[in-house]
Amino acid sequence: MEKEKLKHPISRSWGYSDYRNFVIQLSESKSTSGVEQSIERIEATKLNAQRMKRIDKQIVIGKDLSDLIKRVNQKWNWLVIAESWCGDGAQNLPVISKMGSLNVNIDLKIILRDENPEIMDKNLTNGARSIPILICTDEISGDKIGIWGPRPKQIAEKVKEFKSANPNISHHEFVKNVHLWYAQDKGESIQNDFLKLIPAWENNSISG
Repeated sequence: MEKEKLKHPISRSWGYSDYRNFVIQLSESKSTSGVEQSIERIEATKLNAQRMKRIDKQIVIGKDLSDLIKRVNQKWNWLVIAESWCGDGAQNLPVISKMGSLNVNIDLKIILRDENPEIMDKNLTNGARSIPILICTDEISGDKIGIWGPRPKQIAEKVKEFKSANPNISHHEFVKNVHLWYAQDKGESIQNDFLKLIPAWENNSISG
């Protein structure tokens, strides 16, 4: 069976450092990315600029995962779909960047969801345009070999249980709890995800 390829053109993309600077600039200009320029999203962008700065200083990639990533000898492109207002993006992008920086064979680029609807709509979560989404492709063949997102598995399970137990909770209180879980997690859940994903993606690359 022929593997899926990333066929749609990308409007613009950033490396992680440039993307973080982009979010900071939006924050300082009291603006946000995306089509909806709401007060809530502008405030979320400001908070996310601060979150990324903090997490960049704190995050440590575990030895097992670090060793695993360093051994990857295939050339991969990691394309992350995000937006400046997305809290899950701010929590996970610093970890993704730190992981990708461990191997020169991994090229990380970040694009905006609302600027790339064709790519987003090929990578929906339960029919929704949830972000962040990381798409791993083989640089040589262009084949899509894996996907991650929009949340680490353990965090996603907590969210599902919490929503079920608290169906009437306000959006503000829900978001507050999600970021509390991320703070307690310290990047462990996403690293657990990638401990399983990296070998699977290597196998997918080889089988292509």
